[in-house]
Amino acid sequence: MNIVVRPTKISDAAGICQVYAQPLAQRETLQLPNPSVEMWQKRLTDMPVGVYSYVAEYEGKVVGNIGFEHSQQPRTAHCASFGLGVHDDYHGMGIGSKLLETVIDLADNWLNIQRIQIEVNADNKAAIALYNKYGFEIEGEALCSAFRDGEYISTYYMARLKDQQ
Repeated sequence: MNIVVRPTKISDAAGICQVYAQPLAQRETLQLPNPSVEMWQKRLTDMPVGVYSYVAEYEGKVVGNIGFEHSQQPRTAHCASFGLGVHDDYHGMGIGSKLLETVIDLADNWLNIQRIQIEVNADNKAAIALYNKYGFEIEGEALCSAFRDGEYISTYYMARLKDQQ
């Protein structure tokens, strides 16, 4: 399978919008239903310092996205976090792995980041397994921390420490 990961362009807004418009992507991320292309264009145009965005393409179609945020605060400059989404029709094809490998390489080899962290829905077994595969560990649980499908759900705090790899 030929998955290409590359930096996001403003022209990718419609493709990213389509990724996060999928039912599973909405359920497992903090994105709201019915995203607009204009919202994504604005996000991509106004990218803050320290934020990196990549898309995964398969056969010329945007099928995944990862946003990686390197903390710009002096006392947490060794930390970063990310958000990841894969189009519902392309789960299980290694797209999440390719996107995660891209930002881990950026963190470890170019930005000297010690800690990468993420919050993940506690019932999202596929995402938890993906993050475990790359050395992320559950550090704690936040009860009733997100609202989804009309109810509160819990999330796990997960992190990967570079020196423990």
